[in-house]
Amino acid sequence: MTPTAKARLKAFIAVVAWGGSLPSIKAAVAEVSFTTLIWLRFGTGVAALLLFLLLRGRMRLLPLREAAVFAGLGFLGVFFHNALQAYALRTVSAGMSGLIVAANPIAIALLGALILGERLDGRKKGGILLAAFGVLVILSKGDPGVFLRRGYSPGELLMVVSVFSWGLFSVFSRKALRKTSPELGMAYALSFGWLFATLPFLFSGGASEVPSISAGAWANILFLGVCCSALAYLFWYDALRELPASEAGVFLYINPVVAVLLSAAFLGETVTLSMIAGGVLVFTGVWFVNTKKRPSPAGEK
Repeated sequence: MTPTAKARLKAFIAVVAWGGSLPSIKAAVAEVSFTTLIWLRFGTGVAALLLFLLLRGRMRLLPLREAAVFAGLGFLGVFFHNALQAYALRTVSAGMSGLIVAANPIAIALLGALILGERLDGRKKGGILLAAFGVLVILSKGDPGVFLRRGYSPGELLMVVSVFSWGLFSVFSRKALRKTSPELGMAYALSFGWLFATLPFLFSGGASEVPSISAGAWANILFLGVCCSALAYLFWYDALRELPASEAGVFLYINPVVAVLLSAAFLGETVTLSMIAGGVLVFTGVWFVNTKKRPSPAGEK
Protein backbone atom coordinates (compact mmCIF):
# COMPACT_ATOMS: atom_id res chain seq x y z
CA MET A 1 0.00 0.00 0.00
CA THR A 2 1.40 3.38 -1.02
CA PRO A 3 1.84 6.21 1.56
CA THR A 4 -1.02 8.11 -0.12
CA ALA A 5 -3.33 5.08 0.09
CA LYS A 6 -2.43 4.60 3.77
CA ALA A 7 -3.17 8.27 4.44
CA ARG A 8 -6.58 7.97 2.80
CA LEU A 9 -7.35 4.85 4.84
CA LYS A 10 -6.40 6.66 8.05
CA ALA A 11 -8.56 9.65 7.11
CA PHE A 12 -11.44 7.25 6.50
CA ILE A 13 -10.98 5.52 9.89
CA ALA A 14 -10.81 8.90 11.64
CA VAL A 15 -14.07 10.19 10.16
CA VAL A 16 -15.83 6.88 10.86
CA ALA A 17 -14.87 7.28 14.53
CA TRP A 18 -16.04 10.91 14.47
CA GLY A 19 -19.30 9.78 12.87
CA GLY A 20 -20.25 8.32 16.23
CA SER A 21 -19.04 11.28 18.27
CA LEU A 22 -22.10 13.54 17.98
CA PRO A 23 -24.53 10.93 19.42
CA SER A 24 -22.02 10.17 22.20
CA ILE A 25 -21.58 13.85 23.05
CA LYS A 26 -25.37 14.33 22.99
CA ALA A 27 -25.82 11.42 25.42
CA ALA A 28 -22.99 12.52 27.72
CA VAL A 29 -24.01 16.20 28.06
CA ALA A 30 -27.45 15.05 29.18
CA GLU A 31 -25.73 13.91 32.37
CA VAL A 32 -22.59 16.06 32.82
CA SER A 33 -21.71 19.67 31.99
CA PHE A 34 -19.91 20.35 28.73
CA THR A 35 -16.83 21.61 30.63
CA THR A 36 -16.57 18.34 32.55
CA LEU A 37 -17.10 16.31 29.39
CA ILE A 38 -14.35 18.17 27.52
CA TRP A 39 -11.88 17.78 30.40
CA LEU A 40 -12.54 14.07 30.91
CA ARG A 41 -12.64 13.32 27.20
CA PHE A 42 -9.29 14.86 26.43
CA GLY A 43 -7.74 13.69 29.69
CA THR A 44 -8.39 10.07 28.69
CA GLY A 45 -7.26 10.85 25.14
CA VAL A 46 -3.98 12.36 26.33
CA ALA A 47 -3.32 9.39 28.63
CA ALA A 48 -3.90 6.91 25.77
CA LEU A 49 -1.74 8.84 23.31
CA LEU A 50 1.16 9.39 25.75
CA LEU A 51 1.11 5.68 26.65
CA PHE A 52 1.33 4.85 22.93
CA LEU A 53 4.32 7.18 22.45
CA LEU A 54 6.13 5.91 25.56
CA LEU A 55 5.70 2.26 24.55
CA ARG A 56 7.04 3.10 21.07
CA GLY A 57 9.93 5.18 22.50
CA ARG A 58 8.84 8.21 20.44
CA MET A 59 8.22 10.73 23.20
CA ARG A 60 10.58 13.72 23.18
CA LEU A 61 10.55 17.44 23.95
CA LEU A 62 9.91 19.85 21.09
CA PRO A 63 11.78 23.14 20.70
CA LEU A 64 9.94 26.02 22.36
CA ARG A 65 8.79 27.58 19.08
CA GLU A 66 7.34 24.29 17.77
CA ALA A 67 5.67 23.60 21.12
CA ALA A 68 4.08 27.08 21.01
CA VAL A 69 2.64 26.32 17.56
CA PHE A 70 0.98 23.13 18.82
CA ALA A 71 -0.23 24.95 21.94
CA GLY A 72 -2.10 27.32 19.62
CA LEU A 73 -3.45 24.39 17.61
CA GLY A 74 -4.49 22.65 20.83
CA PHE A 75 -6.50 25.70 21.84
CA LEU A 76 -8.12 26.13 18.42
CA GLY A 77 -8.86 22.59 17.30
CA VAL A 78 -9.06 20.67 20.57
CA PHE A 79 -10.39 22.93 23.33
CA PHE A 80 -12.22 25.75 21.49
CA HIS A 81 -13.70 23.65 18.66
CA ASN A 82 -14.97 20.85 20.91
CA ALA A 83 -16.23 23.23 23.61
CA LEU A 84 -18.32 24.99 20.96
CA GLN A 85 -19.80 21.70 19.75
CA ALA A 86 -20.45 20.28 23.22
CA TYR A 87 -22.18 23.49 24.33
CA ALA A 88 -24.20 23.77 21.12
CA LEU A 89 -25.35 20.13 21.31
CA ARG A 90 -27.22 20.91 24.51
CA THR A 91 -29.86 22.61 22.37
CA VAL A 92 -29.19 21.65 18.73
CA SER A 93 -30.71 18.54 17.18
CA ALA A 94 -28.41 15.80 15.91
CA GLY A 95 -29.79 16.14 12.38
CA MET A 96 -29.14 19.86 12.12
CA SER A 97 -25.72 19.41 13.74
CA GLY A 98 -24.87 16.89 11.05
CA LEU A 99 -25.95 19.32 8.35
CA ILE A 100 -23.80 22.15 9.74
CA VAL A 101 -20.74 19.99 10.40
CA ALA A 102 -21.06 18.63 6.85
CA ALA A 103 -19.81 22.04 5.66
CA ASN A 104 -16.35 21.21 7.10
CA PRO A 105 -14.82 19.94 3.82
CA ILE A 106 -15.86 23.10 1.97
CA ALA A 107 -14.32 25.29 4.67
CA ILE A 108 -11.11 23.21 4.63
CA ALA A 109 -10.84 23.30 0.83
CA LEU A 110 -11.38 27.07 0.69
CA LEU A 111 -9.00 27.81 3.56
CA GLY A 112 -6.41 25.44 2.10
CA ALA A 113 -6.55 27.33 -1.17
CA LEU A 114 -6.38 30.74 0.53
CA ILE A 115 -3.73 29.99 3.18
CA LEU A 116 -1.64 27.18 1.69
CA GLY A 117 -2.15 27.99 -1.98
CA GLU A 118 -3.50 24.50 -2.70
CA ARG A 119 -4.95 24.26 -6.20
CA LEU A 120 -8.52 23.09 -6.68
CA ASP A 121 -8.98 21.73 -10.20
CA GLY A 122 -12.35 21.08 -11.80
CA ARG A 123 -12.39 17.43 -10.70
CA LYS A 124 -11.87 18.32 -7.02
CA LYS A 125 -14.43 21.13 -7.12
CA GLY A 126 -16.96 18.81 -8.74
CA GLY A 127 -16.30 16.05 -6.20
CA ILE A 128 -16.69 18.45 -3.25
CA LEU A 129 -19.99 19.78 -4.60
CA LEU A 130 -21.27 16.28 -5.39
CA ALA A 131 -20.50 15.06 -1.86
CA ALA A 132 -22.10 18.19 -0.39
CA PHE A 133 -25.25 17.55 -2.41
CA GLY A 134 -25.28 13.94 -1.17
CA VAL A 135 -25.21 15.13 2.44
CA LEU A 136 -28.12 17.49 1.76
CA VAL A 137 -30.11 14.61 0.24
CA ILE A 138 -29.49 12.47 3.35
CA LEU A 139 -30.34 15.14 5.90
CA SER A 140 -33.37 16.48 4.03
CA LYS A 141 -34.76 12.95 3.53
CA GLY A 142 -35.38 13.95 -0.08
CA ASP A 143 -37.27 17.14 0.83
CA PRO A 144 -35.00 20.20 0.25
CA GLY A 145 -37.70 22.53 1.56
CA VAL A 146 -37.02 21.30 5.09
CA PHE A 147 -34.04 23.68 5.27
CA LEU A 148 -36.17 26.71 4.42
CA ARG A 149 -39.00 26.19 6.90
CA ARG A 150 -37.20 27.13 10.09
CA GLY A 151 -35.07 29.78 11.80
CA TYR A 152 -31.65 29.32 13.38
CA SER A 153 -30.82 29.29 17.10
CA PRO A 154 -27.68 30.62 18.84
CA GLY A 155 -26.56 27.00 19.28
CA GLU A 156 -26.71 26.41 15.54
CA LEU A 157 -24.68 29.56 14.93
CA LEU A 158 -22.06 28.22 17.36
CA MET A 159 -21.93 25.04 15.29
CA VAL A 160 -21.21 27.20 12.22
CA VAL A 161 -18.32 28.86 14.07
CA SER A 162 -17.01 25.37 14.97
CA VAL A 163 -16.86 24.53 11.24
CA PHE A 164 -14.41 27.36 10.59
CA SER A 165 -12.40 26.61 13.74
CA TRP A 166 -11.91 23.05 12.48
CA GLY A 167 -11.04 24.27 9.01
CA LEU A 168 -8.35 26.58 10.38
CA PHE A 169 -7.05 23.83 12.66
CA SER A 170 -6.71 21.38 9.76
CA VAL A 171 -5.02 23.88 7.44
CA PHE A 172 -2.55 25.22 10.03
CA SER A 173 -1.85 21.66 11.23
CA ARG A 174 -0.85 20.61 7.72
CA LYS A 175 1.64 23.48 7.69
CA ALA A 176 3.01 22.62 11.17
CA LEU A 177 3.44 18.92 10.31
CA ARG A 178 6.06 19.73 7.67
CA LYS A 179 8.61 19.72 10.51
CA THR A 180 7.05 17.57 13.24
CA SER A 181 5.93 13.93 13.25
CA PRO A 182 2.14 13.49 13.40
CA GLU A 183 2.09 11.44 16.62
CA LEU A 184 4.30 13.90 18.50
CA GLY A 185 2.47 16.94 17.16
CA MET A 186 -0.88 15.42 18.10
CA ALA A 187 0.37 14.55 21.59
CA TYR A 188 1.34 18.18 22.15
CA ALA A 189 -1.86 19.61 20.65
CA LEU A 190 -4.08 17.23 22.62
CA SER A 191 -2.15 17.85 25.86
CA PHE A 192 -2.38 21.62 25.51
CA GLY A 193 -6.07 21.35 24.62
CA TRP A 194 -6.65 19.38 27.82
CA LEU A 195 -4.70 21.94 29.88
CA PHE A 196 -6.81 24.77 28.43
CA ALA A 197 -9.92 22.82 29.47
CA THR A 198 -8.68 22.47 33.05
CA LEU A 199 -9.50 26.01 34.23
CA PRO A 200 -13.17 25.96 33.08
CA PHE A 201 -13.48 22.47 34.60
CA LEU A 202 -12.17 23.61 38.00
CA PHE A 203 -14.02 26.94 38.13
CA SER A 204 -17.34 25.38 37.15
CA GLY A 205 -17.11 22.84 39.95
CA GLY A 206 -16.68 19.91 37.56
CA ALA A 207 -14.77 17.87 40.14
CA SER A 208 -18.00 17.45 42.12
CA GLU A 209 -19.70 15.85 39.09
CA VAL A 210 -17.17 13.07 38.55
CA PRO A 211 -18.18 10.72 41.45
CA SER A 212 -21.82 10.58 40.28
CA ILE A 213 -21.17 9.83 36.59
CA SER A 214 -22.97 6.67 35.51
CA ALA A 215 -21.40 3.70 33.73
CA GLY A 216 -23.22 4.62 30.52
CA ALA A 217 -21.81 8.16 30.55
CA TRP A 218 -18.31 6.82 31.28
CA ALA A 219 -18.62 4.50 28.26
CA ASN A 220 -19.39 7.52 26.07
CA ILE A 221 -16.54 9.53 27.62
CA LEU A 222 -14.01 6.73 27.07
CA PHE A 223 -15.19 6.24 23.49
CA LEU A 224 -14.82 9.98 22.85
CA GLY A 225 -11.42 10.12 24.56
CA VAL A 226 -9.67 7.02 23.25
CA CYS A 227 -11.32 6.50 19.84
CA CYS A 228 -12.52 9.97 18.78
CA SER A 229 -9.63 11.93 20.32
CA ALA A 230 -6.39 9.94 20.67
CA LEU A 231 -6.74 7.54 17.74
CA ALA A 232 -8.86 9.62 15.37
CA TYR A 233 -6.84 12.81 15.84
CA LEU A 234 -3.61 10.85 15.38
CA PHE A 235 -4.86 9.25 12.16
CA TRP A 236 -6.13 12.66 10.97
CA TYR A 237 -2.68 14.17 11.55
CA ASP A 238 -1.11 11.27 9.63
CA ALA A 239 -3.48 11.93 6.73
CA LEU A 240 -2.88 15.69 6.75
CA ARG A 241 0.86 15.18 6.51
CA GLU A 242 0.47 13.22 3.27
CA LEU A 243 -2.66 14.64 1.62
CA PRO A 244 -3.61 18.18 0.56
CA ALA A 245 -6.10 19.71 3.00
CA SER A 246 -8.90 19.59 0.40
CA GLU A 247 -8.41 15.85 -0.25
CA ALA A 248 -8.33 14.97 3.46
CA GLY A 249 -11.21 17.32 4.24
CA VAL A 250 -13.64 15.75 1.78
CA PHE A 251 -13.59 12.55 3.87
CA LEU A 252 -15.53 14.48 6.50
CA TYR A 253 -18.59 14.19 4.27
CA ILE A 254 -18.69 10.55 5.35
CA ASN A 255 -19.67 11.58 8.91
CA PRO A 256 -23.43 11.96 8.24
CA VAL A 257 -23.42 8.67 6.30
CA VAL A 258 -21.84 6.88 9.26
CA ALA A 259 -24.34 8.52 11.61
CA VAL A 260 -27.24 7.20 9.49
CA LEU A 261 -25.78 3.68 9.40
CA LEU A 262 -25.12 3.64 13.15
CA SER A 263 -28.66 4.86 13.85
CA ALA A 264 -30.05 2.07 11.68
CA ALA A 265 -27.83 -0.60 13.24
CA PHE A 266 -28.15 0.32 16.91
CA LEU A 267 -31.29 2.43 17.21
CA GLY A 268 -33.50 0.62 14.72
CA GLU A 269 -34.08 3.71 12.56
CA THR A 270 -35.29 3.17 9.00
CA VAL A 271 -32.91 3.53 6.07
CA THR A 272 -34.78 5.29 3.24
CA LEU A 273 -34.12 5.44 -0.48
CA SER A 274 -32.97 9.07 -0.14
CA MET A 275 -30.38 8.02 2.46
CA ILE A 276 -29.00 5.33 0.15
CA ALA A 277 -28.92 7.74 -2.80
CA GLY A 278 -27.21 10.42 -0.69
CA GLY A 279 -24.63 7.93 0.55
CA VAL A 280 -23.80 6.92 -3.02
CA LEU A 281 -23.34 10.59 -3.97
CA VAL A 282 -21.07 11.20 -0.95
CA PHE A 283 -18.76 8.28 -1.67
CA THR A 284 -18.70 9.13 -5.39
CA GLY A 285 -17.67 12.71 -4.53
CA VAL A 286 -14.92 11.45 -2.21
CA TRP A 287 -13.68 9.14 -4.97
CA PHE A 288 -13.53 12.01 -7.48
CA VAL A 289 -11.52 14.21 -5.12
CA ASN A 290 -9.06 11.46 -4.22
CA THR A 291 -8.38 10.02 -7.68
CA LYS A 292 -6.33 11.70 -10.34
CA LYS A 293 -7.43 12.11 -13.91
CA ARG A 294 -5.45 9.84 -16.17
CA PRO A 295 -3.29 11.71 -18.69
CA SER A 296 -4.35 11.44 -22.28
CA PRO A 297 -2.20 9.20 -24.53
CA ALA A 298 0.40 11.05 -26.59
CA GLY A 299 -1.11 12.79 -29.56
CA GLU A 300 -4.71 12.45 -28.30
CA LYS A 301 -6.75 15.63 -27.98
